[in-house]
Amino acid sequence: MHGNITAPLDNAISTRFVMNFAFEIAAVSERSKGYRVITETSGKLKVVFGPDHFFRFNEILLVEFALYCFIWHREYESEPNTAFSYASMDEEEEPLLAFILQPNGMRTAQSCWSEFSVPDISNDALSKAVLEILSAFQTFTKSAFARDLESLASELWR
Repeated sequence: MHGNITAPLDNAISTRFVMNFAFEIAAVSERSKGYRVITETSGKLKVVFGPDHFFRFNEILLVEFALYCFIWHREYESEPNTAFSYASMDEEEEPLLAFILQPNGMRTAQSCWSEFSVPDISNDALSKAVLEILSAFQTFTKSAFARDLESLASELWR
């Protein structure tokens, strides 16, 4: 299963750069409940700015990333300055992916796996991109586990 989401950047050079989240499922947990949904579901994840890969991970815990995005966006709705800094239980290096809020209100993308630096993006652009990738993850989790992200989050992040 693939998810490919594109969101334009909201800044002066938005005509040249597009932020794109994409994922591809490689392994799916046979269980629909419990922590193994996270630890046994993996695949590829990449973040692309323009034509170049900013972040590319060939094996990442995709449900873990989806749940992080889900919880982050829920917090973001009430507090737009909420930090986005994803670290995985499966990796020692961190952050795997972060969008650091700057004094000018823009966010700078950072990753221990980044392949280059990118222009800052707005809170709104990040929020839209996260919502779009969540929609793709929601479709996947409903299909694979007959559960939505809200249900998985409430069970696994108590």
